[in-house]
Amino acid sequence: MKNVTSRLRPEGYQAPSRIGYRYLDDRIMLDRDGAYTLVSVPTRSWELMSPLDKRAALAQMYATLSGLPRGAAHHTRLITTEFPFNADLWAERLDERTQRHGIPAKGWPLLLADVRERINAADWPIKRVYLVVRLGDRASYDGAWGRVQRLLDQVRKPLDLDDEMPSPAEVAVWHDAADDVRDTLRGSPLRCRPVGRQEAEMLLLHLTHPGLPAPDPSAVAPQRYGPGELQALCGGEVTREPLGRIGKYQYKCLRHETVTGTSYQLWFALSVGPDEVNFPGTLWLNGTEALPFPVVQSVGFEVQELSDTRKDADRALRNIEEQFFNDEEAGVATDLTYHQKKEMVTQMKFLVDQHRTPFLRMRALFGVSATDKELLRDRARDLVRAMRESGYTMDAPPTHQKFFFYESLPGGRTRDSDYIRRVPLDYLAAGMPHISPSVGDGEGLYQGYTIGPGGQPAEPVFLDHMLYATASQLAPTEGVPGDPGGGKTVSRGLKPVWEDALRGITQIVWDPKGDYLVLKKYAEELGLNPDKVLCINIYDAEPGVLDPAAQAENPEEAAQLMRETLLRLIPDLLAGQNGSDFGDVVRQAVGAAVAEGNGTTYLMRVVEILEAWEKLPPSPTNINQERCRQFSGSPGRRFREVSGTRLGQLVFGRATRPFRIPVGYTVIFCTLGLQMPDPGKTPESMSERELLSDVIAGLMADNTWNIMATLDPAIPKAITWDEWHTSKDNPRARTLVDRIKRLGRSRNTFLRLISQSAADFDSSFVTGVWAFGTTSKEEAAKTCAFLGVEPDDDNTGVVLGLGSGEKGVCVVKDRTGKLARVKVEFIYDFVLDIFDTNPEKDPDKMARIIAEIFGDEAAAARQRIDRPKDDDAVSLEKAGTGGGPPDDDPVPTAALFERG
Repeated sequence: MKNVTSRLRPEGYQAPSRIGYRYLDDRIMLDRDGAYTLVSVPTRSWELMSPLDKRAALAQMYATLSGLPRGAAHHTRLITTEFPFNADLWAERLDERTQRHGIPAKGWPLLLADVRERINAADWPIKRVYLVVRLGDRASYDGAWGRVQRLLDQVRKPLDLDDEMPSPAEVAVWHDAADDVRDTLRGSPLRCRPVGRQEAEMLLLHLTHPGLPAPDPSAVAPQRYGPGELQALCGGEVTREPLGRIGKYQYKCLRHETVTGTSYQLWFALSVGPDEVNFPGTLWLNGTEALPFPVVQSVGFEVQELSDTRKDADRALRNIEEQFFNDEEAGVATDLTYHQKKEMVTQMKFLVDQHRTPFLRMRALFGVSATDKELLRDRARDLVRAMRESGYTMDAPPTHQKFFFYESLPGGRTRDSDYIRRVPLDYLAAGMPHISPSVGDGEGLYQGYTIGPGGQPAEPVFLDHMLYATASQLAPTEGVPGDPGGGKTVSRGLKPVWEDALRGITQIVWDPKGDYLVLKKYAEELGLNPDKVLCINIYDAEPGVLDPAAQAENPEEAAQLMRETLLRLIPDLLAGQNGSDFGDVVRQAVGAAVAEGNGTTYLMRVVEILEAWEKLPPSPTNINQERCRQFSGSPGRRFREVSGTRLGQLVFGRATRPFRIPVGYTVIFCTLGLQMPDPGKTPESMSERELLSDVIAGLMADNTWNIMATLDPAIPKAITWDEWHTSKDNPRARTLVDRIKRLGRSRNTFLRLISQSAADFDSSFVTGVWAFGTTSKEEAAKTCAFLGVEPDDDNTGVVLGLGSGEKGVCVVKDRTGKLARVKVEFIYDFVLDIFDTNPEKDPDKMARIIAEIFGDEAAAARQRIDRPKDDDAVSLEKAGTGGGPPDDDPVPTAALFERG
């Protein structure tokens, strides 16, 4: 096979002699002496974590490091750096998934291109943490006989020693070892992710081109690196130059001459620091987070075997005792150094013998770079000062600058003992280098950015709920709590629904107030096809659209749904003295209608059966017939009266045809004209209109699931339920949520619930949370509980602060449990203006849109929602819908029953 030459080797590159990489693929990296594998550690936020959670995080880090291979042959390097995020690959992958899912809208390519440009222009520094684990010495992979064979081969080919490629047999051995280490770290509490060849290339380029844009990798990745290519990948000339005085010391720095330019770099080593760290107060590897420039941190360490540590401690203790006796014989008093050394060695022996605490030998390096010497000197001064304020001292010996640079790279080994510390394992674990304000999956749509120290943008947030089921094997459900007016409907309702519509994802939106109708009104401006945005006002829908029998898949399910619908319409009869008799008669009538209907029955047939039973002659000998005659009249008359109303026709009418949603369409169901009951209101206290509206909401939940269930499970689908607090008490709505909980993954169906209180959600199945602000301390505590954090003063203060600032700021919890404050960002200002439904800016905006789409009657219902608050309007606003037309005023249920 002809060798594939990488395009990463520019002309004129001079490979540094100390970079001896020989081979690189998706699993291993080989240099002249050892084999390595790379994994990345996902970052996590420190915000909203209680002290107990922080200690648990330390325990996770400690457990992961304890599971690493031990001994000098398994040297591990912990590298922390920052990459400028490049959105090109992200956009390519997202577009590939979008094209695979369906036919995106015409505005999708333009949005994707503009988002990519915005992200690249922002130049976000993304924090990356890597573990480079040494798998072992290459000389030992096949034993002593293998060493002899390779020695003979080297004697035969003396001129090809430096360019020798590993044999397939050796590669296979190291692949097996790498898979074992990667599987262990992937299953560890840190959930480490394997690093492939392309990302390893980028890491090498980034580290060997400090402060410079790295050369662009080849568009076509080589199958295998040829002789010398890895040296060329990291090529460039490295020399030492005087930097000048910083404080009282003269410094020398490294000058990097590469094809992308010239830069300067200075390396520091941690020399003095506390021997003990107080966790979680000390995060010494995060001491550079507040600096306005990147700092590369490279910590090389090896976890020692307990037996080796014990031997070293015994040897050190003997030396100390020998020093004591020598001083005593010479008549010299022991100084403080003796007591300090003895105390440290005794403590080490105690930890090893009694607690089996692993110790490690480590050297921590910190590198800063710049394209200008003066700037580098300023940055070095700031770094030294920041670390000194944290209680740490760092040195930058001029003679070690090249050593430190080569050592800091993946696979770099320590060549001397300077600045090496032997510390307990928790010393390194307490560094927690992966702490960073980041959430999301890194692959979905751009939603905004996390908020870092000082309120500055930290990292971009990408989220795709469609990956919940496919990538995480979870039933995808999202809860969005927050006070009215905080921006939750705009930021986490309209924005993702619009983006999913652009991607061609099939959607159903439950929209009580009509806020989502702007997607239809401004479809052309938003890049959507107006014909693929269907708007249906339930109040004006066709008779029978919610026929419960038509929504069932079989006669048994039809009977159950019909019984539930009818029984919910007669709550006072069921609560009375003869409630069991009324309920039994209705159940028998439903059973009779289903039995004779051959699958084509509907509710009016049940009403006819009840009316016929009321006219039966008395039969003292047939107890069941007599009971049906006595207890069928009241429910039959009530059902007949309800069926004659406008809303009743939706339920009691016969469905002419089942409603089906075409693939890639967005259907918006509005309830303008309905009057949803206040949350927690009992059926007995509801008015006729509230009771029927509640039944309609439940049937709509069933209808929503049935519409989605008829589609191919492979098709991604999304359901958005706004004003969830108005329906959470409805049993059929709860059934919808339960179905998503059980079948959302297999059906590839995502559910988003938007409500005013975090208590409206069941946190046991929610896979994502977008918590917006509140002004209530009690509600803030509920939000903390929903997020899974301690509702202490600090955390509730964060939630309360969300409501006092600008709109669109929230706390996000992604499917992995990471938390961070996020500012939702709109790429286009005009889209935000379109979505803004604040009545204070334009009181008649939504009324005009609703009147154009649904008519004046629906617009009047919306105006009743937006009117200034009074005693009646407050109730309507909490319900999320307006009252009915003037000629259909609500009548108390009890009065209706009396009239019947």
